[in-house]
Amino acid sequence: MALAARRIDRLKPLADSVNGLAYELDVSRPPEIETTVENAIAALGGIDAVVFTSAVLPFAHVQDTDVTTWLHAFSVNAVGASHLLRAVMPHLSQSSVVLIASSHDVGRPRAGVAAYNASKAALDELLRSWRSEHPELSLIRVAIGPTKDSEILRGADRHLLAELYRAWKDHGQIPPQMSEIADVANTLASLVAAARDNPSVVAESVTLAPRHIG
Repeated sequence: MALAARRIDRLKPLADSVNGLAYELDVSRPPEIETTVENAIAALGGIDAVVFTSAVLPFAHVQDTDVTTWLHAFSVNAVGASHLLRAVMPHLSQSSVVLIASSHDVGRPRAGVAAYNASKAALDELLRSWRSEHPELSLIRVAIGPTKDSEILRGADRHLLAELYRAWKDHGQIPPQMSEIADVANTLASLVAAARDNPSVVAESVTLAPRHIG
């Protein structure tokens, strides 16, 4: 197993715990994607499954979102995923599975996350294009809803978040509960396993939403 992320110090203990490999990777930089894929394939001998969950969520009102922020959001959330697909494509076998994480909020915009939502909508269109041109791919898009302990708020301005939270609450966009991160991870793994075990079927689009447990 090969794991890749920007914070190699956080990643390496996890990789060690599963006897895997850890690679430092910023998916906004295409050459890093290509090098990481090449190194992982050389070490592992092939690809059984690819799971892409990288995302950047800049919090800003749409009128305050500058060009640099727009470009970075699209380079990670949309182009990064598509370029990873491009890099792994020559190495996929008939039984290989690719799972790409999207967002539960696409089509349901909320204040302060325009760059994130727009880039995830672009990702969805990119995945439709990949399926159209490569129907042989076992390509699963998973829209993930609000999840606890995902670090998605890391580094965000607390005053802005408080303002946005009030707006989300006023529009009924705050769920009573959030999904547990371990449950989300286990569900992603089960989707990959099911796709490999049932090669004539592909779950093209799956939504993971928080379940209300009383």
